[in-house]
Amino acid sequence: MWITTRRTDVGVFYFVWERAIAFVPFMILPYLSIDLFFVAAPFLFREEERLRTFVRRVAAAILIAGCFLLLLPLRFGFSRPVAEGSLGAFFDWFRGLDGPYNLFPSLHAALLLFLVDAYARHLRGPARVVVLAWFGLIGLSPLLTHQHHMIDILGGFVLAAGCFLFIRPKFSLDSTAPRP
Repeated sequence: MWITTRRTDVGVFYFVWERAIAFVPFMILPYLSIDLFFVAAPFLFREEERLRTFVRRVAAAILIAGCFLLLLPLRFGFSRPVAEGSLGAFFDWFRGLDGPYNLFPSLHAALLLFLVDAYARHLRGPARVVVLAWFGLIGLSPLLTHQHHMIDILGGFVLAAGCFLFIRPKFSLDSTAPRP
C-alpha cells in the first residue's frame, strides 16, 4: 500500500447517482461483522477438499485484488460524510486503518460471496434465513457506509465469480446427494 500512496496518477470512477446514496452510519456494524463470519467459516467444512478450495479462492482473491491495488488504484470520488457520536469515533478509527486507494475490486464483496457459498451449504432452517439476511446487510453496507463505489462492488463480484469458475474442488462432489 505504501507504493500506491506515493503515486500521483490515482483515478476515480463512480456513477453520478451514487452521490444520492444515503449514508447510514450504523451499517458499519454489518460491514465489520464479515470478519466474525470469516473466522468461523473454516469450522463449517466437513470435507477437507472443500476447506482447501475455500482457502485457495480466498488467497487468489487477495492476491488479485492486491495486484489491482498496485496497478489500478482508485480513490473514493467524493467527500465521505462524517459520523457523529460513538459511531463517529468508530468510523475515525476504522478509516485510519483503511488505505485510501483500496477500492477496486472490493475484496469485501468477493469474500462475502465465498461466505454465502460456505454458509448456504451448511446451514438449514431459520439459522440459514437469518444468516443469509444478515449477509444481505453486509452486501449493502459498503455502499451505505460510503466505503466503496458500485464499480468496486461489481469488480468484487466478478473477482469472486472468476475464483468460483477457475478454482474448483479437486474431486467431484455429488451435489444431488442428500445433505445431513
